[in-house]
Amino acid sequence: MNKENTYTVVLTHDVDHLSLRHYPLLSRYGMAFVKDALFTNFTKLLRGHIGIGTYIKSVLWGFALPAVKTGLVKDPMEQCVQRILEIEEEYGVRSTFYFIPFKGTPGLEKEGVPASVNRAAAYDVTRHKDLLVSLEARGWEVGIHGINAHIGVGEAKEELAVFKKLLPSKEKWGIRMHWLYQPPELWKHLKEAGYYYDTTFGSNKEIGFNEERYHPFKRDGLWVLPLNIQDGALLAKWNRDLSQRQAWEKIEALLESAKEKRAVVTVLWHNASFGPPRFWGSLYRRIIEKGRKDGALFLTALQAVEKVNTDG
Repeated sequence: MNKENTYTVVLTHDVDHLSLRHYPLLSRYGMAFVKDALFTNFTKLLRGHIGIGTYIKSVLWGFALPAVKTGLVKDPMEQCVQRILEIEEEYGVRSTFYFIPFKGTPGLEKEGVPASVNRAAAYDVTRHKDLLVSLEARGWEVGIHGINAHIGVGEAKEELAVFKKLLPSKEKWGIRMHWLYQPPELWKHLKEAGYYYDTTFGSNKEIGFNEERYHPFKRDGLWVLPLNIQDGALLAKWNRDLSQRQAWEKIEALLESAKEKRAVVTVLWHNASFGPPRFWGSLYRRIIEKGRKDGALFLTALQAVEKVNTDG
């Protein structure tokens, strides 16, 4: 296709959860899983947002949670990262995974104000060193899903130090704040702490090109990669709660706009979205397929920032 019409796609994943077994059966998250599998998806079925086959699978997984906890049934969430890798291998693309630095730490919403307990991760990233090493060795990128890095330089350095111990040879680190916390001095703090880029610049409720930024840019000396498409902004029950067909219409329109601007489009698809009760993986495939059809360039977040830095 004509070079004037190409754009760049950056595929990313925020790893908020790694396993259902990390949560007690009667925990808030465990109960939310069952509620969504049985009841939320039932309303989606009635509204025509999912088919009967998907709902049946959802119900089976909802009732299987005790068996998952006891190890009688494979943990569907533990398989999500592998499912992502298989999809991306199939299409010959690579993505960026952002992992949370601390287990059981919801962090602060802003200085002195505790965040919701729902913000805490149930996994300890230091126990998953082999996964992180394997991702980097095979062409994927590992980044940081910050908990308190938005508060100040010291907090940002503390989170970076966790990952430097796990991947000591890695020199350039990127971050995206959990729940997209982005106070005015975020990029100044991150730059001073030693980060190379941030990709928090986006919305949990809308998709698009914030401030008409179509490419990575520098702010307070730090590279900023805008976030343009997020699964939860379109499909989550607490946001737009669209059907996948409705969501695709909005995504397709944004990608068409990206052609005109030769833009860099950053996509966030959480790893949990590739399993029950969400089942949003097929829409992710569709994004890759359209990008491939359009002749888009697929890069990791770091590669996209470095390309702008080199070209500029």
